[in-house]
Amino acid sequence: MANPAIDHIFAADPSAHVFEDRLYVYVSYDQPDTNTHDSMVSYHCLSTEDLVNWVDHGEILHLDAVDWAISHMWAIDANYWQGKYYLTFCAIDRDTSFFQTGIAVSERPEGPFRNLGKVQNVEWGQDPGFFVDNETPYLVWGGRGEILIAELAEDLMSVKPETIKNLSADLDGYEGPFLHKYQDRFYLTFPALDNEKWPQRMCYAVADHPLGPYKNMGVYIDVYEGNSGTIHGSCVEFKGQWYALYHSAWVSGRPTSRSLMIDKLEYRDDGSIVPIVPSKSGAVAGKTSIEIHLDAASGFLWETKTRVDSSDFSGHGYVCGFVAQERGFSVKADFGVVGTWKVYLRYRSSADTFHGRMLFGNHLFYDGNQNQSYDQYIKRGTVFPGTAGQWEEVLIGEITVAPGQYQIRFSASLNLEQSDFAVDRVRLVPAK
Repeated sequence: MANPAIDHIFAADPSAHVFEDRLYVYVSYDQPDTNTHDSMVSYHCLSTEDLVNWVDHGEILHLDAVDWAISHMWAIDANYWQGKYYLTFCAIDRDTSFFQTGIAVSERPEGPFRNLGKVQNVEWGQDPGFFVDNETPYLVWGGRGEILIAELAEDLMSVKPETIKNLSADLDGYEGPFLHKYQDRFYLTFPALDNEKWPQRMCYAVADHPLGPYKNMGVYIDVYEGNSGTIHGSCVEFKGQWYALYHSAWVSGRPTSRSLMIDKLEYRDDGSIVPIVPSKSGAVAGKTSIEIHLDAASGFLWETKTRVDSSDFSGHGYVCGFVAQERGFSVKADFGVVGTWKVYLRYRSSADTFHGRMLFGNHLFYDGNQNQSYDQYIKRGTVFPGTAGQWEEVLIGEITVAPGQYQIRFSASLNLEQSDFAVDRVRLVPAK
Protein backbone atom coordinates (compact mmCIF):
# COMPACT_ATOMS: atom_id res chain seq x y z
CA MET A 1 0.00 0.00 0.00
CA ALA A 2 1.07 3.64 -0.46
CA ASN A 3 -1.16 5.28 2.18
CA PRO A 4 -0.05 6.47 4.60
CA ALA A 5 2.84 7.70 2.45
CA ILE A 6 5.30 7.54 5.36
CA ASP A 7 4.87 5.84 8.70
CA HIS A 8 8.09 6.30 10.72
CA ILE A 9 6.94 9.62 12.24
CA PHE A 10 3.57 11.22 12.84
CA ALA A 11 3.38 14.01 10.26
CA ALA A 12 0.34 16.29 10.08
CA ASP A 13 -0.91 19.39 8.21
CA PRO A 14 1.09 18.72 5.00
CA SER A 15 1.96 21.74 2.86
CA ALA A 16 3.35 20.68 -0.52
CA HIS A 17 5.47 22.62 -3.05
CA VAL A 18 7.68 21.73 -6.01
CA PHE A 19 11.16 23.23 -6.19
CA GLU A 20 13.52 22.24 -9.02
CA ASP A 21 11.48 19.14 -9.97
CA ARG A 22 11.44 17.77 -6.43
CA LEU A 23 8.39 17.66 -4.18
CA TYR A 24 8.85 19.12 -0.71
CA VAL A 25 6.25 18.57 2.00
CA TYR A 26 6.39 20.68 5.15
CA VAL A 27 4.64 19.04 8.09
CA SER A 28 3.87 19.73 11.71
CA TYR A 29 5.10 17.01 14.03
CA ASP A 30 2.93 15.04 16.45
CA GLN A 31 4.94 13.93 19.44
CA PRO A 32 4.38 10.17 19.81
CA ASP A 33 2.31 8.79 22.69
CA THR A 34 0.66 12.09 23.60
CA ASN A 35 -3.05 12.77 23.97
CA THR A 36 -3.03 16.48 23.15
CA HIS A 37 -1.99 18.76 20.30
CA ASP A 38 -0.54 21.20 22.87
CA SER A 39 2.66 19.12 22.86
CA MET A 40 3.56 20.00 19.24
CA VAL A 41 6.91 21.84 19.33
CA SER A 42 8.67 21.27 15.98
CA TYR A 43 8.40 20.86 12.21
CA HIS A 44 9.85 18.47 9.62
CA CYS A 45 10.49 18.59 5.87
CA LEU A 46 9.96 15.53 3.67
CA SER A 47 10.92 15.35 0.01
CA THR A 48 10.76 12.99 -2.95
CA GLU A 49 11.48 12.93 -6.67
CA ASP A 50 9.04 10.11 -7.51
CA LEU A 51 6.50 9.76 -4.62
CA VAL A 52 8.00 6.33 -3.89
CA ASN A 53 11.40 7.08 -2.36
CA TRP A 54 11.18 9.67 0.41
CA VAL A 55 13.70 11.59 2.49
CA ASP A 56 13.01 12.92 5.96
CA HIS A 57 15.32 15.93 6.35
CA GLY A 58 14.81 15.96 10.09
CA GLU A 59 13.70 18.76 12.35
CA ILE A 60 13.66 22.09 10.48
CA LEU A 61 12.51 24.41 13.30
CA HIS A 62 11.94 23.88 17.02
CA LEU A 63 10.11 25.90 19.64
CA ASP A 64 13.41 26.39 21.49
CA ALA A 65 14.66 28.51 18.57
CA VAL A 66 11.62 30.85 18.61
CA ASP A 67 12.13 33.40 21.37
CA TRP A 68 8.61 34.85 21.25
CA ALA A 69 6.71 31.54 21.40
CA ILE A 70 5.67 29.30 24.27
CA SER A 71 3.71 26.37 22.75
CA HIS A 72 1.35 25.08 20.03
CA MET A 73 3.47 24.91 16.88
CA TRP A 74 0.62 23.97 14.57
CA ALA A 75 0.10 24.09 10.79
CA ILE A 76 2.71 25.67 8.50
CA ASP A 77 3.53 26.54 4.91
CA ALA A 78 6.67 27.42 2.97
CA ASN A 79 7.53 29.06 -0.33
CA TYR A 80 10.30 30.56 -2.42
CA TRP A 81 10.65 34.33 -2.36
CA GLN A 82 13.41 36.53 -3.80
CA GLY A 83 16.16 33.93 -3.71
CA LYS A 84 15.41 32.28 -0.38
CA TYR A 85 12.93 29.87 1.18
CA TYR A 86 10.57 31.11 3.86
CA LEU A 87 8.56 29.15 6.40
CA THR A 88 5.34 30.62 7.79
CA PHE A 89 4.39 28.98 11.06
CA CYS A 90 2.29 29.65 14.14
CA ALA A 91 2.60 29.35 17.90
CA ILE A 92 1.16 30.77 21.10
CA ASP A 93 2.81 34.10 21.90
CA ARG A 94 4.34 34.22 25.39
CA ASP A 95 3.32 37.86 25.86
CA THR A 96 -0.33 37.70 24.79
CA SER A 97 -1.27 33.98 24.98
CA PHE A 98 -2.75 34.41 21.47
CA PHE A 99 -1.72 32.62 18.30
CA GLN A 100 0.78 34.58 16.24
CA THR A 101 2.24 33.94 12.80
CA GLY A 102 6.00 33.60 12.66
CA ILE A 103 8.38 33.63 9.72
CA ALA A 104 11.69 31.82 9.27
CA VAL A 105 14.25 31.63 6.46
CA SER A 106 16.62 29.13 4.85
CA GLU A 107 18.97 29.09 1.88
CA ARG A 108 17.74 25.61 0.97
CA PRO A 109 14.19 24.26 0.58
CA GLU A 110 14.72 21.46 3.12
CA GLY A 111 15.82 23.85 5.85
CA PRO A 112 16.65 24.05 8.64
CA PHE A 113 14.96 27.44 9.03
CA ARG A 114 16.09 30.39 11.14
CA ASN A 115 13.44 32.34 13.02
CA LEU A 116 13.06 35.97 11.88
CA GLY A 117 10.20 37.05 14.16
CA LYS A 118 6.45 37.62 14.07
CA VAL A 119 4.45 38.79 11.06
CA GLN A 120 2.82 42.06 12.07
CA ASN A 121 -0.85 43.06 11.62
CA VAL A 122 -2.05 39.44 11.78
CA GLU A 123 -4.63 38.93 14.50
CA TRP A 124 -4.85 35.36 15.82
CA GLY A 125 -2.39 34.16 13.19
CA GLN A 126 -3.11 30.43 13.27
CA ASP A 127 -2.32 27.97 10.43
CA PRO A 128 -0.67 30.46 8.04
CA GLY A 129 -0.39 29.71 4.32
CA PHE A 130 2.20 31.48 2.14
CA PHE A 131 1.16 31.98 -1.50
CA VAL A 132 2.94 33.84 -4.31
CA ASP A 133 1.29 34.94 -7.56
CA ASN A 134 2.77 37.27 -10.19
CA GLU A 135 5.58 38.35 -7.83
CA THR A 136 3.07 39.28 -5.13
CA PRO A 137 3.18 37.45 -1.78
CA TYR A 138 0.03 36.65 0.19
CA LEU A 139 -0.66 35.30 3.65
CA VAL A 140 -3.83 33.33 4.37
CA TRP A 141 -4.61 32.19 7.90
CA GLY A 142 -7.47 30.75 9.91
CA GLY A 143 -8.62 29.78 13.35
CA ARG A 144 -11.57 30.20 15.74
CA GLY A 145 -13.91 29.54 12.81
CA GLU A 146 -12.51 32.29 10.58
CA ILE A 147 -10.36 32.47 7.44
CA LEU A 148 -8.56 35.67 6.46
CA ILE A 149 -6.20 36.69 3.68
CA ALA A 150 -3.98 39.70 2.98
CA GLU A 151 -1.10 40.84 0.83
CA LEU A 152 2.32 40.61 2.48
CA ALA A 153 4.88 43.38 2.50
CA GLU A 154 7.95 42.75 0.36
CA ASP A 155 10.09 41.86 3.39
CA LEU A 156 7.35 39.42 4.53
CA MET A 157 7.47 40.82 8.07
CA SER A 158 3.95 42.26 7.95
CA VAL A 159 0.72 42.17 6.00
CA LYS A 160 -0.72 45.31 4.46
CA PRO A 161 -3.68 46.21 6.71
CA GLU A 162 -5.71 47.77 3.90
CA THR A 163 -5.69 44.44 2.00
CA ILE A 164 -7.02 42.21 4.80
CA LYS A 165 -10.15 40.29 3.78
CA ASN A 166 -12.24 38.16 6.11
CA LEU A 167 -13.61 35.35 3.95
CA SER A 168 -15.52 33.57 6.69
CA ALA A 169 -19.06 34.63 5.80
CA ASP A 170 -18.83 33.05 2.36
CA LEU A 171 -16.82 29.94 3.25
CA ASP A 172 -17.91 28.51 6.62
CA GLY A 173 -14.24 27.66 6.97
CA TYR A 174 -12.83 26.60 10.30
CA GLU A 175 -8.98 26.77 10.07
CA GLY A 176 -6.02 25.46 8.02
CA PRO A 177 -6.41 27.33 4.67
CA PHE A 178 -4.14 26.61 1.68
CA LEU A 179 -4.06 28.36 -1.72
CA HIS A 180 -3.17 26.89 -5.10
CA LYS A 181 -3.75 27.95 -8.68
CA TYR A 182 -5.34 25.86 -11.42
CA GLN A 183 -6.05 27.13 -14.95
CA ASP A 184 -5.76 30.78 -13.93
CA ARG A 185 -8.22 30.43 -11.06
CA PHE A 186 -7.41 30.43 -7.35
CA TYR A 187 -8.46 27.49 -5.20
CA LEU A 188 -8.66 27.91 -1.46
CA THR A 189 -8.86 24.61 0.44
CA PHE A 190 -9.80 24.46 4.12
CA PRO A 191 -11.25 22.21 6.85
CA ALA A 192 -14.89 22.84 7.73
CA LEU A 193 -17.43 21.76 10.33
CA ASP A 194 -21.22 21.74 10.32
CA ASN A 195 -22.35 23.61 13.44
CA GLU A 196 -19.24 22.52 15.36
CA LYS A 197 -20.01 18.86 14.67
CA TRP A 198 -16.77 16.90 14.34
CA PRO A 199 -14.93 15.45 12.43
CA GLN A 200 -13.76 18.02 9.92
CA ARG A 201 -14.09 17.63 6.15
CA MET A 202 -11.91 19.18 3.44
CA CYS A 203 -13.71 21.84 1.40
CA TYR A 204 -12.72 24.32 -1.27
CA ALA A 205 -13.69 27.65 -2.79
CA VAL A 206 -12.75 29.32 -6.07
CA ALA A 207 -11.96 32.93 -7.05
CA ASP A 208 -10.53 34.96 -9.92
CA HIS A 209 -8.16 36.86 -7.60
CA PRO A 210 -6.22 35.70 -4.52
CA LEU A 211 -8.10 38.18 -2.32
CA GLY A 212 -11.47 36.97 -3.59
CA PRO A 213 -14.40 37.09 -3.56
CA TYR A 214 -14.57 33.28 -3.28
CA LYS A 215 -17.38 30.95 -4.26
CA ASN A 216 -17.81 28.02 -1.86
CA MET A 217 -17.68 24.77 -3.85
CA GLY A 218 -18.31 22.32 -1.01
CA VAL A 219 -16.60 19.15 0.19
CA TYR A 220 -13.89 17.24 -1.69
CA ILE A 221 -12.79 14.88 1.13
CA ASP A 222 -15.76 13.84 3.26
CA VAL A 223 -15.74 12.01 6.59
CA TYR A 224 -14.05 8.62 6.19
CA GLU A 225 -13.16 5.63 8.35
CA GLY A 226 -9.92 6.16 10.23
CA ASN A 227 -10.03 9.96 10.14
CA SER A 228 -8.25 11.88 12.87
CA GLY A 229 -10.97 14.40 13.67
CA THR A 230 -8.96 17.19 12.09
CA ILE A 231 -8.11 17.18 8.38
CA HIS A 232 -5.67 19.78 7.11
CA GLY A 233 -4.01 19.56 3.72
CA SER A 234 -2.77 21.00 0.44
CA CYS A 235 -2.93 20.48 -3.32
CA VAL A 236 0.03 20.42 -5.70
CA GLU A 237 0.87 19.60 -9.32
CA PHE A 238 3.91 17.34 -9.59
CA LYS A 239 5.27 16.02 -12.89
CA GLY A 240 2.00 16.54 -14.75
CA GLN A 241 -0.35 15.08 -12.12
CA TRP A 242 -2.25 16.85 -9.35
CA TYR A 243 -2.25 15.45 -5.83
CA ALA A 244 -4.14 16.08 -2.59
CA LEU A 245 -2.19 15.77 0.65
CA TYR A 246 -3.82 15.50 4.07
CA HIS A 247 -3.53 13.44 7.26
CA SER A 248 -5.26 10.50 8.93
CA ALA A 249 -5.07 8.33 12.04
CA TRP A 250 -4.48 5.16 10.03
CA VAL A 251 -1.19 4.20 11.71
CA SER A 252 -1.87 5.10 15.33
CA GLY A 253 -5.64 5.00 15.62
CA ARG A 254 -5.32 8.19 17.71
CA PRO A 255 -6.37 11.73 16.71
CA THR A 256 -3.17 13.19 18.20
CA SER A 257 -0.79 10.96 16.20
CA ARG A 258 -1.51 11.66 12.55
CA SER A 259 0.04 10.29 9.36
CA LEU A 260 0.68 11.73 5.89
CA MET A 261 -1.80 10.74 3.16
CA ILE A 262 -1.53 11.38 -0.59
CA ASP A 263 -4.17 10.73 -3.26
CA LYS A 264 -4.50 11.80 -6.86
CA LEU A 265 -6.55 14.93 -7.43
CA GLU A 266 -8.75 15.25 -10.52
CA TYR A 267 -10.61 18.27 -11.93
CA ARG A 268 -13.73 18.10 -14.04
CA ASP A 269 -14.01 20.11 -17.25
CA ASP A 270 -15.82 22.89 -15.39
CA GLY A 271 -12.94 23.20 -12.91
CA SER A 272 -14.68 21.50 -10.00
CA ILE A 273 -12.75 18.91 -7.98
CA VAL A 274 -13.73 15.27 -8.16
CA PRO A 275 -14.37 14.10 -4.56
CA ILE A 276 -11.66 11.91 -3.05
CA VAL A 277 -12.33 8.73 -1.10
CA PRO A 278 -9.20 7.89 0.93
CA SER A 279 -7.76 4.49 0.10
CA LYS A 280 -4.76 2.41 1.10
CA SER A 281 -3.63 2.26 -2.53
CA GLY A 282 -3.05 6.02 -2.46
CA ALA A 283 -1.30 7.95 -5.20
CA VAL A 284 1.30 5.35 -6.25
CA ALA A 285 1.37 1.62 -6.76
CA GLY A 286 3.29 -0.44 -4.23
CA LYS A 287 4.90 0.58 -0.94
CA THR A 288 6.88 3.75 -0.37
CA SER A 289 10.28 3.86 1.33
CA ILE A 290 11.92 6.39 3.64
CA GLU A 291 15.44 7.47 4.54
CA ILE A 292 16.47 10.05 7.14
CA HIS A 293 19.17 12.50 5.99
CA LEU A 294 20.72 14.61 8.75
CA ASP A 295 22.99 17.44 7.61
CA ALA A 296 26.05 17.54 9.87
CA ALA A 297 26.59 21.25 9.22
CA SER A 298 23.09 22.01 10.52
CA GLY A 299 23.63 20.13 13.77
CA PHE A 300 25.09 21.22 17.11
CA LEU A 301 28.86 21.65 16.91
CA TRP A 302 31.14 20.45 19.69
CA GLU A 303 34.26 22.65 19.21
CA THR A 304 34.24 21.99 15.47
CA LYS A 305 33.39 24.28 12.55
CA THR A 306 31.62 24.23 9.19
CA ARG A 307 33.13 24.85 5.79
CA VAL A 308 31.98 24.98 2.16
CA ASP A 309 33.90 24.33 -1.05
CA SER A 310 33.22 23.11 -4.59
CA SER A 311 32.88 19.43 -3.61
CA ASP A 312 29.55 17.60 -3.73
CA PHE A 313 28.53 17.82 -0.08
CA SER A 314 24.80 17.33 0.33
CA GLY A 315 23.67 20.07 2.71
CA HIS A 316 24.64 23.55 3.91
CA GLY A 317 28.30 22.57 4.16
CA TYR A 318 30.40 20.05 6.03
CA VAL A 319 31.92 19.76 9.50
CA CYS A 320 35.67 19.77 10.09
CA GLY A 321 38.06 20.45 12.96
CA PHE A 322 38.10 16.99 14.53
CA VAL A 323 41.49 17.65 16.10
CA ALA A 324 40.96 16.42 19.66
CA GLN A 325 38.97 13.92 21.66
CA GLU A 326 35.24 14.80 21.91
CA ARG A 327 35.44 17.37 19.08
CA GLY A 328 32.46 16.63 16.87
CA PHE A 329 28.78 17.35 16.18
CA SER A 330 25.33 16.06 17.09
CA VAL A 331 22.11 15.80 15.10
CA LYS A 332 18.55 14.85 16.09
CA ALA A 333 16.31 12.12 14.69
CA ASP A 334 12.60 11.59 15.42
CA PHE A 335 10.73 8.29 15.42
CA GLY A 336 7.04 7.64 15.95
CA VAL A 337 7.13 3.84 15.96
CA VAL A 338 9.44 1.03 16.99
CA GLY A 339 12.04 0.14 14.36
CA THR A 340 15.59 -0.86 13.52
CA TRP A 341 17.74 1.42 11.37
CA LYS A 342 21.10 1.19 9.66
CA VAL A 343 23.31 4.23 10.32
CA TYR A 344 25.71 5.55 7.66
CA LEU A 345 28.31 8.31 7.81
CA ARG A 346 29.48 10.24 4.75
CA TYR A 347 33.00 11.58 5.28
CA ARG A 348 36.31 12.32 3.59
CA SER A 349 39.93 12.21 4.75
CA SER A 350 43.38 12.24 3.16
CA ALA A 351 44.99 10.64 6.23
CA ASP A 352 45.55 6.89 6.39
CA THR A 353 43.35 6.47 9.45
CA PHE A 354 41.10 8.46 11.74
CA HIS A 355 39.73 7.29 15.10
CA GLY A 356 36.14 8.29 15.83
CA ARG A 357 33.05 7.15 17.67
CA MET A 358 29.31 7.53 17.24
CA LEU A 359 26.81 7.54 20.10
CA PHE A 360 23.04 7.35 20.07
CA GLY A 361 20.51 8.15 22.78
CA ASN A 362 17.37 9.96 23.82
CA HIS A 363 18.97 11.64 26.82
CA LEU A 364 20.28 15.18 26.83
CA PHE A 365 23.97 15.74 26.28
CA TYR A 366 26.18 17.26 28.93
CA ASP A 367 25.31 20.96 29.26
CA GLY A 368 27.28 21.92 32.36
CA ASN A 369 24.54 20.83 34.73
CA GLN A 370 24.14 17.12 34.09
CA ASN A 371 26.13 14.09 33.01
CA GLN A 372 26.13 12.58 29.56
CA SER A 373 23.82 9.62 29.11
CA TYR A 374 23.36 7.54 25.98
CA ASP A 375 21.20 4.52 25.29
CA GLN A 376 23.59 2.99 22.80
CA TYR A 377 27.05 3.30 21.35
CA ILE A 378 26.64 2.66 17.66
CA LYS A 379 30.41 2.34 17.58
CA ARG A 380 32.48 2.97 20.70
CA GLY A 381 35.66 3.12 18.66
CA THR A 382 35.99 3.00 14.88
CA VAL A 383 39.01 3.37 12.63
CA PHE A 384 38.06 5.25 9.48
CA PRO A 385 40.35 4.62 6.51
CA GLY A 386 41.48 7.45 4.27
CA THR A 387 39.44 8.31 1.18
CA ALA A 388 42.08 10.20 -0.80
CA GLY A 389 40.15 13.38 -0.07
CA GLN A 390 36.93 12.13 -1.72
CA TRP A 391 33.53 11.80 -0.08
CA GLU A 392 32.66 8.21 0.80
CA GLU A 393 29.88 6.65 2.85
CA VAL A 394 30.37 3.84 5.37
CA LEU A 395 27.96 1.75 7.41
CA ILE A 396 28.52 2.42 11.10
CA GLY A 397 26.03 -0.06 12.53
CA GLU A 398 22.40 -0.59 13.47
CA ILE A 399 20.23 0.87 16.19
CA THR A 400 16.82 -0.14 17.50
CA VAL A 401 14.49 2.65 18.57
CA ALA A 402 11.30 3.15 20.53
CA PRO A 403 9.11 6.19 19.75
CA GLY A 404 10.77 9.50 20.63
CA GLN A 405 13.52 11.92 19.70
CA TYR A 406 17.14 10.81 19.74
CA GLN A 407 20.53 12.48 19.54
CA ILE A 408 23.28 11.09 17.33
CA ARG A 409 26.74 12.36 18.20
CA PHE A 410 29.94 11.77 16.24
CA SER A 411 33.32 12.80 17.64
CA ALA A 412 37.04 12.18 17.46
CA SER A 413 38.31 9.61 19.97
CA LEU A 414 42.00 10.59 19.90
CA ASN A 415 43.90 13.87 20.17
CA LEU A 416 45.56 14.97 16.93
CA GLU A 417 47.79 17.90 16.09
CA GLN A 418 45.83 18.40 12.90
CA SER A 419 43.20 16.59 10.88
CA ASP A 420 41.45 17.15 7.57
CA PHE A 421 38.75 14.63 8.46
CA ALA A 422 35.34 16.07 7.47
CA VAL A 423 31.74 14.85 7.72
CA ASP A 424 28.93 15.64 5.31
CA ARG A 425 25.89 13.88 6.75
CA VAL A 426 24.38 11.04 8.73
CA ARG A 427 21.96 8.80 6.83
CA LEU A 428 19.51 6.34 8.41
CA VAL A 429 17.88 3.56 6.40
CA PRO A 430 15.33 1.06 7.74
CA ALA A 431 16.92 -2.33 8.30
CA LYS A 432 15.13 -4.91 6.17
